[in-house]
Formats: sequence, C-alpha cells, structure tokens
Amino acid sequence: MSILSKNANDALCLCGSGQNYESCCLAFHTRKTYPETAEQLMRSRYTAYALHLKNYLLETWDISTRPGEFEFDNGLTWKSLIIGRCKKGRLKDQQGWVSFTASYQVGLDRATLQEKSYFIRDGQGHWCYVDGEFNV
Repeated sequence: MSILSKNANDALCLCGSGQNYESCCLAFHTRKTYPETAEQLMRSRYTAYALHLKNYLLETWDISTRPGEFEFDNGLTWKSLIIGRCKKGRLKDQQGWVSFTASYQVGLDRATLQEKSYFIRDGQGHWCYVDGEFNV
C-alpha cells in the first residue's frame, strides 16, 4: 500500500490519535516534519509497523541498537494502540519512556503486546527508539 494513497490519507490514523493519517503520521513518515515528543514517535512507529514502512522504522531506531535488517511477520495485522504512561519525552527532554499496549491478529488468533519503550534524542535533536521492556 502506498503511504501517499488518497484514501489512506483520509482514513483515521492507525496510531489511535483520532486524527486522519494526513494530519497525523504522514508528515513524519515522509520526513516533512519530525515527532516533537517520544509519544509522537511511538505512535508514528506503530503506524509504520502496520504499514510496513521499513525505512522509517530503521531511520528512527537509535544507531546503538538498530538491527542491520529485519522482516515483517507475514500474516500479522496490527489492530490498535493504547498509550499508557509516558515519563519525560517532552519537548525539552533528552530521553523518555512510553508504555503501550498494541493489539494484533495472526489468522484468527488475537493477542496483545505490552512494552515500555525507551527513547532518546539523536545528534540532530530528533527522537529515536532505543529499546523496550516487554511485559509478559
């Protein structure tokens, strides 16, 4: 699916913000602007996973933990994102944590992923994902 598809831009953003994609994550995905908070980056990365935007995910992954390559799980569909607690990660912060629950489906099976993600600013001042702690 092209991220520039007119119908996709009019649809509600997959990140759960309540805005349409064009007004929300599209500008981040096309690099017209950058997330101002760790939560915005978290939301845009979730949407990028749902849309299989590998380049965006790698570009927003801190170089210290970025994998050389990764693949998307075939048949996995991301269904919803709920942001829990955010600690720091605001405009003037240099680091932040975002807890979230993401629901997904593989075939007929539904499940959730709970993670507390850690973010820092890179040398250009942009938020980057470092790593996360999974809650089982």
